[in-house]
Amino acid sequence: MQFLNPALLAGAALFTVPLLIHLLNRQRHKRRPWAAMEFLLRAFKKQRNRLRRENLLLLLLRCLVPILLALAIARPILDSVGGLTLGGGTVHHVMVLDGSYSMGLESNGVESPFARARGMVGTLLDKLEGNPQGAKVTLVLAGERPRFLVRGDLDLGVARAQWFSLQRPDDSAASLVDAMVQVADYLDQEGDGDVQVYVFSDLQRRSLGQALTDTPADAATAVLDGEFQDTLRDVVERFEQRAGTQLYWIDTGPLADARLGGEVDNLQISDLVIADPVAVARTPVSVVATLQNRSTASENVEVTLDIDGNEPMRRMVTVPAGAEGEAEFQVSFREPGRRKLRVALQSDALTADDERFLAVDVRDRVRVLLVDGDQSSDPLKSYGHLYGLVLDPDPQTLPTFAVHTIDTLALLAGRASPADYDVTILSDVDRLNNKATAGLLAALSAGKGVLVAFGPGTDAASYNLHLHMAGEGPQPFRLLAPLGGSVGSSVPRSPVLSAGDHGVFAEFEEPIYREVFQAIPVWRWFGVVADSMRENAIVAARLTDAEQSPLLVAAPFAEGRIAFLTSPPASEYRADRWNRLDDPMVAFPLLHGLVKWLALPAVDPFHVRVGAELTCSLPARPIAVEVQRPERAGGGKTPIAEDARAIPGGRFALPPLSDTRFAGFYTFEFVLDRENGREPMTLQFAVNVDPAEGELRYAAHDSVREALDIERIHTTLPTIAAAVDDPDRSELGPTLLLTTLLLVLAEAAMARYVSLRRS
Repeated sequence: MQFLNPALLAGAALFTVPLLIHLLNRQRHKRRPWAAMEFLLRAFKKQRNRLRRENLLLLLLRCLVPILLALAIARPILDSVGGLTLGGGTVHHVMVLDGSYSMGLESNGVESPFARARGMVGTLLDKLEGNPQGAKVTLVLAGERPRFLVRGDLDLGVARAQWFSLQRPDDSAASLVDAMVQVADYLDQEGDGDVQVYVFSDLQRRSLGQALTDTPADAATAVLDGEFQDTLRDVVERFEQRAGTQLYWIDTGPLADARLGGEVDNLQISDLVIADPVAVARTPVSVVATLQNRSTASENVEVTLDIDGNEPMRRMVTVPAGAEGEAEFQVSFREPGRRKLRVALQSDALTADDERFLAVDVRDRVRVLLVDGDQSSDPLKSYGHLYGLVLDPDPQTLPTFAVHTIDTLALLAGRASPADYDVTILSDVDRLNNKATAGLLAALSAGKGVLVAFGPGTDAASYNLHLHMAGEGPQPFRLLAPLGGSVGSSVPRSPVLSAGDHGVFAEFEEPIYREVFQAIPVWRWFGVVADSMRENAIVAARLTDAEQSPLLVAAPFAEGRIAFLTSPPASEYRADRWNRLDDPMVAFPLLHGLVKWLALPAVDPFHVRVGAELTCSLPARPIAVEVQRPERAGGGKTPIAEDARAIPGGRFALPPLSDTRFAGFYTFEFVLDRENGREPMTLQFAVNVDPAEGELRYAAHDSVREALDIERIHTTLPTIAAAVDDPDRSELGPTLLLTTLLLVLAEAAMARYVSLRRS
């Protein structure tokens, strides 16, 4: 039993007043001997028992009146926790706990919203254990993917064990919509008649999805990827329309008591990158950490960077209020291999976004396979001379690329495997065959890059057959015959940057380089069939001819990247070259940027956000796969029982790990079962939080009530509010007041009756 006004129960002590009066009256009379009293005493003894019973009954009635009056004004209710003891059947209690990392905010020594919510869930379970009618419990953690920790279980011991395991929120960043939709679907399947749903959240605006951002007319439905998606308001309406279902929204956030919403300061690391697309051993590279100051005051903070857990480097950074700052570290990796980079700042109230992780594959050099389609008798006229001069002039002065040159016959005969190189360049290769095509497809499937530079010897029909493949191959367009003319016989065209921010132009940092590139004359080029360009292809540069012919096209394919130059750069010693892309002001930034961009896979599987599945493709079947989890996930090494899956290109997919609820490095250790023996291998996956969750903006209760169309936002367990707002709940105050009135009347009537009899 609960009381709306428990302090007024002290009024029950007034029952002592009639008791004291009764006791005092018994002591007020003094005994005096009197002869005539002997006869009266004999008569009194005959009636003594009856008089005593009448007096005790009057005393009891007079004592009950103040007790019942105090109970009545204290307003007792029989609803122990939202309907635990009412109704004839078992009540299904569904507890939804917001598991996003903003719930871990700990400021000024106050417990986090997650700890507060967890404590309320524990209190609720305690009260359910005392319910003689029993209860069903469903416990849901609303993280990156909603998890039903307990699903409609009648054994509260199981629920308490799962509750005990919830020591902190995940590092996820997700709205409550998905979890609430799944809960609504589950309840519809179960069909329980009496359901109590409790949602524990900090009311961070992001957790509410689009409910607070859409206009009222559009708030009911959101559009995602062309399909209509439920919003939080839609789900709330589903709960309200279910008969016998009560929904309680409980704010456990840092601004819950004020009920007005607002913002809380937070300093976070939002990104960690290396400035150069690829890291090469013994070559200095910049590692840049981006800091976001989500507060109203400037912050001066120390940032540390450690590599493979070694002694960290330190930088002091000043981040203005509401702005970004950068901490830059100069790093030189001595040896090739995989490296783990971790950047951190001094922990603040929200620790989940105070560190960032980066897995770097340090290469000895970027290995380039150049297929020279026109190896002239004069070495200076060959394509190998140009690419070697630009990419690999001297390993001591420019140790980034290592160029290996072969002729077309070596490619067609399969004597060189493109999959063994980071980037393969086809420079004016006249034709392809099935063996060469298979080698290029295998390289792309392995995440390697391919650059195709069409030239005077190119057979367009061969490329359309082997690379375009009726729209299914890596060439995202159909190639036409060459357009334009020779030097001096046609009007030169110029390149135009149609996608100047594309990664292939990463080396064009200075505006002068872009200006020079767009002033380069182009006399001859290959045409492209109109409307044949695939949607995922990017035309990074076009020409100024009437058809605006593509000059540079880039596209992903399988796990790799491919690029096409419709007018090839050629040596300055070739009089019949089609353009002046060999100009050093253009050739160096263009080819360096192109090859570095192509050296990276289309999708980086080693850098993902919390909740993403960890897997990648491998050249052979992995066996004995184990995963070392990060410290935030509890550490420890666990085996993966699932077998590797064969994928196209003769490769295998690493058995996936989907439980990535915490940020950090997940290290896979396994053995590759190659034809020539078994090879141990280690891969690191860097899993990071979504920095958007660190924007600690909380919604006001009135805004949430209006957006979700609910009556009330609670800040404590709704044990009393539910009984007050629901007319079906049993509040005993009016009944006790009526009983008190009846007792007063009964006492008065009996006192009058006894008085008349004794007179």
